[in-house]
Amino acid sequence: MAGLYAQNQPVNPIRSAPRTVAPLAPKAPRSTTGVAPLTLPRKALASTDTSRRDTTKAAPDQFATAVKYASRDSSLVSGQIVELWGDAQVVYGDISLKADYIKLNQATNEVFARGRYDSTAKKVVGTPVFKDRNESYDTKEIRYNFKTKKALVSGIITQQGEGNIRGKTVKKDAEDNLYIRGSIYTTCNLTTPHFHINAPRLKVVHNKQVVSGPFNLVINQIPLPIGLPFGFFPFPKKKDIGVSGIIMPQYGEEPNGRGFYLRDGGYYWAVNENIGMQFTTQLYSRGSWGAGVSGAYNKKYRYGGSFQLRFNRNLPGLLIDKLNQEQARNDFTIAWSHAPQNIGRRSSFSANVNVSSNSYNQFNTYSVQQVSQNVAGSSVQYSRTFGQYVRAGANFRVNQQFGQVNQITGVRENGKTDVSTDFNLAVNQIAPFALKGGTGRWYESFRVGFQFDASAQVNNTVRNRIDTSGLGFAIAVPVGVTLNNREQIVRDSLANAAIVRAGGTVPDPNLIAFSFANAARIWDNRNVTMRYSIPVSLPNFKLARYINFTPGFSINGDIYSRKLSYTLLDDQKTVRIDTARNLFPTYTFSTNASVNTRLYGTYFIRGKRIEAIRHTVAPSITLSYTPDFSGAAFGFYTVLPAVGALAALPEYRRTLSNYRGLGGTYGSSPPGQSAFLSFGIVNQLEMKVRSRDDSSGQEFKKIPLFDNISINGSYNLLAPEYKLSPIQVSANTQIFKNVNFNISSTFDPYAYREYATSYINPYSLYFPTASQGQIPGYIQAAPNPDNATYPRYNRLSIFAGQGLARLTNLQAFISTRFAPKKADAPKKSANATDATMKAINQNPDLYVDFNIPWTVNVSYTFGYSRLTPIQSSIIQTLQLTGDFSLTPKWKFTFQTGYDFQYKSPSLTNIGVNRDLHCWEMAFNWTPYAGSAFRGGTYSFDLRARSAILQELKLSRRRSFYDSGGFGGGYAR
Repeated sequence: MAGLYAQNQPVNPIRSAPRTVAPLAPKAPRSTTGVAPLTLPRKALASTDTSRRDTTKAAPDQFATAVKYASRDSSLVSGQIVELWGDAQVVYGDISLKADYIKLNQATNEVFARGRYDSTAKKVVGTPVFKDRNESYDTKEIRYNFKTKKALVSGIITQQGEGNIRGKTVKKDAEDNLYIRGSIYTTCNLTTPHFHINAPRLKVVHNKQVVSGPFNLVINQIPLPIGLPFGFFPFPKKKDIGVSGIIMPQYGEEPNGRGFYLRDGGYYWAVNENIGMQFTTQLYSRGSWGAGVSGAYNKKYRYGGSFQLRFNRNLPGLLIDKLNQEQARNDFTIAWSHAPQNIGRRSSFSANVNVSSNSYNQFNTYSVQQVSQNVAGSSVQYSRTFGQYVRAGANFRVNQQFGQVNQITGVRENGKTDVSTDFNLAVNQIAPFALKGGTGRWYESFRVGFQFDASAQVNNTVRNRIDTSGLGFAIAVPVGVTLNNREQIVRDSLANAAIVRAGGTVPDPNLIAFSFANAARIWDNRNVTMRYSIPVSLPNFKLARYINFTPGFSINGDIYSRKLSYTLLDDQKTVRIDTARNLFPTYTFSTNASVNTRLYGTYFIRGKRIEAIRHTVAPSITLSYTPDFSGAAFGFYTVLPAVGALAALPEYRRTLSNYRGLGGTYGSSPPGQSAFLSFGIVNQLEMKVRSRDDSSGQEFKKIPLFDNISINGSYNLLAPEYKLSPIQVSANTQIFKNVNFNISSTFDPYAYREYATSYINPYSLYFPTASQGQIPGYIQAAPNPDNATYPRYNRLSIFAGQGLARLTNLQAFISTRFAPKKADAPKKSANATDATMKAINQNPDLYVDFNIPWTVNVSYTFGYSRLTPIQSSIIQTLQLTGDFSLTPKWKFTFQTGYDFQYKSPSLTNIGVNRDLHCWEMAFNWTPYAGSAFRGGTYSFDLRARSAILQELKLSRRRSFYDSGGFGGGYAR
């Protein structure tokens, strides 16, 4: 009979300690209702005398807290022994035990549980499930002592971290450590796992790791002769960063490269819950080696980040550095990412650092994307606000261009490095007449602010070639420096691009190595710029109710670290340019006024679905005026005398900025006063159509035809020539919900003409021939008789018979994505941490999703640049990426494209992925990459899959690249 409560030796039923075994509330037969509190007859309660009993101490041989029990079929109490049958349950504090049969012995503080053989189902049912706080153990039989907290288990299955452990016999000690014989360890959650590690003995250190003796690998129930004499398998908790342990290295061979290797083995150190570090090494049989340290850190509600420092010493292999067998190569990389969580803080510090040697990615990374990457940028930023109005910030930047691959040596050359730092200080615009809120008077909208910016820059690009476009006279330059006009620069650029496309290398004459040996020259090439601005916003108001009128006034200037001086030599034909270093402040001011409005026009069609088309026009006009600061009293310009070869030039052509080519206002603006009339017009087209679905409650909906069609330009009312600026035209829209279209273009409204080199014209580029050595340390530049020039001249194209305007630049881009409706839905999992799911959803391109049957991404890019009236450059490419499932467990991925200009395919990668439940298999092949140096690589991966990726049916995308291996180290 279920729920018997009789005992041979009754004790006080209402005392708190010592406490006997307390049964759960009685249940009806076959009942599955919940547990109820213990109830006793009133007679038993009345006859109990508790006045002489000490209820504050428990007897040492009895339970410290109540043991509750229940069963479905029946229970038997005999002295200190309780036996339960059918869905039996025992609860003791945080410990619970469920089984078909449970025997509880109060005298020995032990509990025993086992299952029952069901002859109908021909299997054992009701096997014990033992839970201790968050740990759960599935067993065949278990004997547990509540006092010593030790257990003897037969046939255990327990989940530890992402893996589960199974064993024949298990001992559990008081610290919850497990000692298992005849054990297996696997991350496969199936009853018969696809793979496991077979070990005669395992020790599970509670909440830390699994320690194994000798073990071997078993795949699909087939033992393999692959194993190790011992092993450590850490399993981090959800809220922990992990546990320390050994990282096993990868092993293999680089054919014709650095030889056999042990790579990326080392030690992981879990410093604390906020930071973890990884120390790895690389060893190659031909003498090369590498070492690195990386890690991640996180401070909740404060900041988080990661870092990496790696160094490789690469000795020459069979193909690598074939022409430089005696030279070794040092490669390094430094990466740091830091992101703050500024919640109510005035200061902010962030970093995104990616600095490496030119050839590091080329020889020491294993992804196609990194190998083909030619540029890298780094920045470290700090900003802070002071009070309500003042803010300041600093920025340190390193920009790298790794150069071109020399097809003979196989090493990147001509790398460029630019190091700069910026500082800014600003005062937000304030209303001085309305600091306390104002009363609505017109002058209270008057606002004033302040902005100061400073920048210091060093790089390894030294000007050995100077662009002299726009000058009407010859200049003397130092020995080793050459002069080129715009047309010659374009010709050289196109020729060099053709050489690079053909696999050659073009040296940069302006480039020196970024090294300690050239540190003095690089430092001498430094450039410091500073700029300040005081913007003033005047009260704005409306004209004729619909036109917004906004006047403004600003004071700004630059502080230069260099200044140029011009001297006409005795031959009255050549000008010498000298440079002085100091701080040279300049200033200017300007006034402006702008008006803008918005106009609407609707054309009603009233068709079957199309109701109307609306056209929105937003025109704007700004007039700005800047006085003339080219007078000698200001010292910003130099006027050359009208003598000799310069006599035919008008004064504005002989007026040169003392900061020409140095940036800033006076380094890029022509002399004289200016009055710019800037204009812009933005158009929007949208269609009003009748909705097909009346369930939404909307009879009509709007469909954009063009989100934006804009035209922008300016006209200088006071310029002596070229008053009209180039016209910018751009448009973008979305077609059929998933097709994005963007186009931008530039038109030059002025005509051009051709000049032969034999024709001397002061408005063209002309360099008279002269003998060398007339000026110590200088030479005079001579013209190239094979070059003709095509300068603009001050006449509109439409009046010169050359059309309305000349297209100089055009960029068009169209892209679309085809995928099932749920392809972009965020991934969800109740068993993964928030950080894990956030990382997966923020980087979907890093995973192959077997839940999505197919995806296709198509993009087309067209670029046109009119470099000169007779020379142009065209870029036209088609990109195609995507994946498709041949079966639910076979996924094919592809990335390819076609370059229409060079009539060849672009970087092509083909991948095959197989979902093996707890394993993942991936094969990647790059049949074409534009050069023999990167083409022909392939990889094959077969590795265990994490429990989270098993659940989500995701596989990591991996692309392999080893420059010392397949196709690497190419030499002719």
